Amino acid sequence: MAILTLCTVANPCAAAEHAGEHPVLSSTGLTGDPLAVPLGVRSVMPLALEDLVQWKELLARHAASLAAPAPCPDTAADACFASFWSETVAALMPLPRSEQLRRVNELVNHLSYAPDSSLYAQADHWATPEEMFHRGAGDCEDFAAFKYFLLRAVGIPDDQVRLDMVSHDDQPHMLTLVMVGDAAVLLDNIELEPAAPSEWPQYRPVYSLSERGGWLLAPARNAPDKIQLSAR
Repeated sequence: MAILTLCTVANPCAAAEHAGEHPVLSSTGLTGDPLAVPLGVRSVMPLALEDLVQWKELLARHAASLAAPAPCPDTAADACFASFWSETVAALMPLPRSEQLRRVNELVNHLSYAPDSSLYAQADHWATPEEMFHRGAGDCEDFAAFKYFLLRAVGIPDDQVRLDMVSHDDQPHMLTLVMVGDAAVLLDNIELEPAAPSEWPQYRPVYSLSERGGWLLAPARNAPDKIQLSAR
């Protein structure tokens, strides 16, 4: 059966695969992703949130972690996720969007890279920001999701931010896309400065995710199709 290959490791991403089923066209009410155009690609299929199992579960676990964070091991802010989150969001909210992106990228990228196998004894685990905060490490989708949730918390609307899975040297990799005015900006844990998609031509977008669902992506019609799908 056809499957989507998801990102599981970074710096750079290795060839690990996630064996989730290829979501089918469904009545999501979604049309093409409006952020595909500034990303330089086109939407070819909407993906229903209920079919995006790991992403849907991550959204729910993150919401639960904010509603009932784990008890702080002590009163130090750097050991307490709830304090870290509230203080970081409060500090970021008054800033211009470009500065928010720079600071979020720098803050999260100070955490370490580690594969899921060493952190969770699993082949693929999508960590909440709280999990990554307490472990001090994660893999590429953990970095990307941490940035996504911070940016949503400071007020960037769902229709202006995405998780994007890309192919990098034929390997899967996850990063965060945000709109600044009419321009798309990518936040990565490999390339350390936020940049326009045109500055990182090595990345080939495969699919994007929002809190309403997702979209399978393809190159523009005048470019060769390099969607990373495999059949089993």
